[in-house]
Amino acid sequence: MDTRIFGDRPGKILVCFVGRRQGDEVVAAAKAAGARGGTIALGRSLGDNPILRALALSDIHQDAVFIVLGEKVDEIRRAVAEAAKSGRIGGSALLLDVPGFFTRLEAAEKPAPDLRPRSGKMESSHILITVIVNSGFGEDAMAAARKAGAAGGTLLNARGTGTEEDVSFFGITLVPEKEMLFVVAERGLAPAILKAIQTLPALAEPGGGIIFTMNVEEFAILGKK
Repeated sequence: MDTRIFGDRPGKILVCFVGRRQGDEVVAAAKAAGARGGTIALGRSLGDNPILRALALSDIHQDAVFIVLGEKVDEIRRAVAEAAKSGRIGGSALLLDVPGFFTRLEAAEKPAPDLRPRSGKMESSHILITVIVNSGFGEDAMAAARKAGAAGGTLLNARGTGTEEDVSFFGITLVPEKEMLFVVAERGLAPAILKAIQTLPALAEPGGGIIFTMNVEEFAILGKK
């Protein structure tokens, strides 16, 4: 394959955590404003309300929507916000700055737009903490994060792509089923949350999981207050 048809460019990703079956509304609003589409994953919201947790009602099904933004960043953000104001969408939205991603380029396509952070070197007020662990340990990671100050998170089911060759090479236990936990935290709380998650016994095992963080360029609550 001729890799010249691909370009490495900066970009933005809009991530929305909304109610189940509201992901289609988010994508429809974004497409109407110029987005090409999006990806919807099914997850669970792990809230921070102790009463709801005691009643086993804090585990709420959610849609996680990932939309790669092109030139019309502001238009798409406004369109999703307006859809949320109508009451059709409720949840939270994150705008992530991506230093580089690969996208197919048309032969006559004009130069890529400048999608660098609006204020040069970004000093984000929020951090997105992503934890990938073997299935069954996502809620343990959320419990540790909550004790360190996290308000809640969204848990997605995932699947590993390890092979038997990986097992023999790395000396790990192959567990195909994974869970991905997304926690949005204030910058000041992020170090304590990361430290709390890192102390989990599950992460002490080889191949037990990974943690990575990204700056959140913008963070907003969707829906009526």
